[in-house]
Amino acid sequence: MINKRRSPRKASLERCSVELYASSKGPFESRIVNYSDRGLMIEMDHPLTRGEPVKILFRPGAENAQRLGETYCVGMVRWCAPQEGLFSSRYGVGLEMAEASDRRKNFRAA
Repeated sequence: MINKRRSPRKASLERCSVELYASSKGPFESRIVNYSDRGLMIEMDHPLTRGEPVKILFRPGAENAQRLGETYCVGMVRWCAPQEGLFSSRYGVGLEMAEASDRRKNFRAA
């Protein structure tokens, strides 16, 4: 199997919340499964649409908040797929995070 990933992933079971820019629904509780310097894989019970912009809110003091120096990140849904299994959420979601400079621009405008 060919690995298409650009950078290595680090496992995580950190809780977070997902806010949708295109909808007044949410925030949705979620959990980070793994992350890299440019992306996150999360699992949640609400499906997301490919290309949808999202804001991920980390709990204060959480590993990703400390790593990024922020309590949130913004990104775009790259994929969303149903998951099987009794101990996971209904959907796995791959997110591509915006660059730090892009995040600052987006939130000044919002």
